[in-house]
Amino acid sequence: MDVFSGKVAVITGAASGIGRALADRCAAEGMRVVLADIEQAPLDASVAELRGGGCEVIGVLTDVSDAESVEQLAQRTYDAFGNSHLVFNNAGVFGTRPGPIWEATLNDWRWIFGVNVWGVLHGLRSFVPRMLASGEEGWLVNTASMGGLVPGGSPYGVSKHAVVAISEALYSHLSERSTLVGCSVLCPIYVRTQILSAARNRPHELVDTDGPRVDGPTRLGGRIETGQPPSEIADATFEGIRRRQFYIWPGDEVDHIVKTRFDHILARSNPEVRPFS
Repeated sequence: MDVFSGKVAVITGAASGIGRALADRCAAEGMRVVLADIEQAPLDASVAELRGGGCEVIGVLTDVSDAESVEQLAQRTYDAFGNSHLVFNNAGVFGTRPGPIWEATLNDWRWIFGVNVWGVLHGLRSFVPRMLASGEEGWLVNTASMGGLVPGGSPYGVSKHAVVAISEALYSHLSERSTLVGCSVLCPIYVRTQILSAARNRPHELVDTDGPRVDGPTRLGGRIETGQPPSEIADATFEGIRRRQFYIWPGDEVDHIVKTRFDHILARSNPEVRPFS
């Protein structure tokens, strides 16, 4: 897919971070854009800014962990623009109490998997059938993480491994059917976003009142603050789509991380423990 002007893009988690950068890039490409986010005020502000720049855009308040909410997003998209050509299942959260994986609570798992895993699955279930029925060229991008390609140390890392596996299954099934719809999985590493404060949107019923709470491991804070700007991730994503590239991660400086993991697998040796969640 290499012609974007006039086509329709849908982005979840679109009011900040990578999602907002993707929205800006879609607007720059001349696309009509649907922004989906769980935070109303930032969503409204993003819609207003893009509209002020001449983009044809709507915003849809969406909880990606809820199947009906994502189905409503798809319906609003088709009611407004009649199609979807580029779908970014991008919304994601990061947060658990510090400590080993067995100390993560059931609510930690429910919240993180609800957004990171079920959010992607709901997006596929609502959009892929519609995209296939249109008979037009389309593309889906699922946002995972480099944490989905290396041993992870938290429910977040486990959830991103699931996103990679879901995306590989999607790629296989679309390819088997020789469709005009393709897909990519996006695996950035450290990006300057608000993901460590994602607990601001954690549902009350999934908040644990006992024990220490943190939004994310503090050691990641500095790495994220000095990480890549979201605009670079958006640029790399569009370059990957134009190349029909499945695995997308910006820059080759992290290639050794992936190679090391698979070298250990092929050697049947113990995984290298890395400070990466």
